[in-house]
Amino acid sequence: MPELALLLAALAVLLSLARGFGWVFTRIGQPAVLGEITCGLVAGVALRSGPGLPVGVDTTLDALAQLGLVLFLFGVGARLAPSMTAVRIRTAFVPALGATVVPVVLGVPVALWLAGRHAPLGVTPFVLFTAVAMAVTAFPVLARILAERRMLDDPRGQCALTAAAITDAVAWTALAFVAASVHSGTRAWPLVAALPFVLGLVLLARPWFGPATARLSGPTATVLMVVLACAGAAVTDSIGLHAAIGAFLVGVSVGRPGPRHDPVALIAPLGALLVPLYFVLIGRKVDLGDLDTVLVAEILAVVAVAVAGKGGGAYLGARLAGDPPRRAAVFATLMNTRGVTELVFLGIGLGLGVIDSAFYTAMVAMALVTTAMTGPILDRLERNKVTRDA
Repeated sequence: MPELALLLAALAVLLSLARGFGWVFTRIGQPAVLGEITCGLVAGVALRSGPGLPVGVDTTLDALAQLGLVLFLFGVGARLAPSMTAVRIRTAFVPALGATVVPVVLGVPVALWLAGRHAPLGVTPFVLFTAVAMAVTAFPVLARILAERRMLDDPRGQCALTAAAITDAVAWTALAFVAASVHSGTRAWPLVAALPFVLGLVLLARPWFGPATARLSGPTATVLMVVLACAGAAVTDSIGLHAAIGAFLVGVSVGRPGPRHDPVALIAPLGALLVPLYFVLIGRKVDLGDLDTVLVAEILAVVAVAVAGKGGGAYLGARLAGDPPRRAAVFATLMNTRGVTELVFLGIGLGLGVIDSAFYTAMVAMALVTTAMTGPILDRLERNKVTRDA
């Protein structure tokens, strides 16, 4: 079969399967994105263990997957921007502090324990990366869960979104430092080079973006955002940081809804179309051949620490902020959602060489388990509330 025909057939199959998996997962009470992730992992593992695709088709799919990642991170940044207001940050700061500090602190001893087996580039970058990865919350998945449960306008939902924005901003900043320290000869210069770029986006792009897009048609505004996302990705990739970080920074800088166009609404369809291909790329990096008794024990330990650190830290932070026990429990459950953002974070860490494929597999399992827990626990908390009220 010609390579073009094979590429188009692969796209048709993968995108159809992703949509089908998403529908099935919604029928069992899980977010559709978890089904898309699962589909990508299954397809990726199947492609890894099978004869594989021709080099040309494989390269093109990887390029489309990377474009999907860039657009996805732009969308994440755009979604974060409206939550980063002074009032919301003040309200969510203490809960976010608990949801960030506690998992990082608990992640350090676990990372030190695992570093002997899974730290290709040394203990320090591995420990920093692992500790921060424990604190990640999947902002897009969280937003979708809140929308499905009609909690976006609920104070609990808004607090969780803002806390997730703060946590993820810290996590991506730390990842930038890890990337700079690993792939820079002088360690600090990529961050120094990136600073004028970031300040320029924040100070210059945001004021003119809204008025500029107000004069554009929807398709033209979409093209402009794709151009900005790709340009930001190219800049950070060229200075030694990961391309996704640049796209994320651009999204944060220009992502507030304008008078006519919402960047998230315009870019989301493109991201949703291509991100399943990135899940396939992630799945191809999961090596089930690494699975042995020791790795299973490590997976269980990672899941336990991740749940205890993120859930416990978020609960403690919410209680210190004055929330009653049930509201704090809802907040902790929401913050324990990892999903897509965690997988992207892990994929970047694997690409940087900070972690190996076995630990990557363990962390992917943790991300799926913690995301799948969110819906059933929220349902249980809601049933308990109804029972007490009755």
